[in-house]
Amino acid sequence: MNKEAIYLTEEGYALMKQELEHAQKILYEEIPEKLKASKLNGGDLRENKEYMYLQSQQQYYEREVRRLTSILESAEILPEEDISKDEIGIGSSFILQDLTIMESGTFTLVSRPEVDLEKGKISVESPVGRLLLGKKEGDEVTAALPWGEAKFRVISINK
Repeated sequence: MNKEAIYLTEEGYALMKQELEHAQKILYEEIPEKLKASKLNGGDLRENKEYMYLQSQQQYYEREVRRLTSILESAEILPEEDISKDEIGIGSSFILQDLTIMESGTFTLVSRPEVDLEKGKISVESPVGRLLLGKKEGDEVTAALPWGEAKFRVISINK
């Protein structure tokens, strides 16, 4: 099967591997144990709310294990030394200033599976991410966002 490569930082790959191990532990150890205990409580399983909840949890973790396995199998890890300090690319951390409100923040450009907006990790596939790809310190971009147009300046690239 020819899957499209997913670029992950070393940190992102390690975190996803950890997430996969956690999901597998829940799916293959914890849920079966709880299902067994729930069955022992007796009664009609179709009316056992705990059993039905555990089955839905089992389905969720089966999907999560498949999703994470697929990402990790398709992943190409970007070594830290390959991340440019001269222009923004996947894995680059940079300070971006919103020229409308004159506020700055530190962000990292990542592939979709690594996105974490609370940690400032934005997708290379997002409207702003696409505009920032290849930009250098001092470059400005204008992005059409749902609430209107915003203008940003790259203050520095930290790798």
